[in-house]
Amino acid sequence: METSTATFRSVWDWPTYTILAATSAICFIPALIECDLTSLAVGAVIVLLIIFTFLSTSYRIKGDTLIVRCALKSRKYPISKIAKIRPTRSILSAPALSMKHRIAITFTDRKVTRSFMPLVISPADRQDFLDMLTAINPHIEIENL
Repeated sequence: METSTATFRSVWDWPTYTILAATSAICFIPALIECDLTSLAVGAVIVLLIIFTFLSTSYRIKGDTLIVRCALKSRKYPISKIAKIRPTRSILSAPALSMKHRIAITFTDRKVTRSFMPLVISPADRQDFLDMLTAINPHIEIENL
């Protein structure tokens, strides 16, 4: 039996670019005004770490598992335990770069997320992402998407 695998990047929208621009300004403007190479180097490292985190945020569907990756951390979730998916504009910290295109995934067992909070993500190709999840688990309730 062949297992399907697909990777979805996180959506970037204006808040993502704003965070990147603001961080760059905060890190580089004082260093440039003072002509301090040490501050410039530290600022460059901070900005590169943020860019690395943004570029590495992805969601992979592999077999019956959803793998959420952000920077060097990755976490696996069983697709068979997904109960409901709904749109959200929650500002809670999450492996989702978009503020406008987020979805909240609720599981049948709270032990999956180790919390009462849903998993919040923002896959770029949301419809294909949802189609793959529902093909694996047709019992997922999709709310207002």
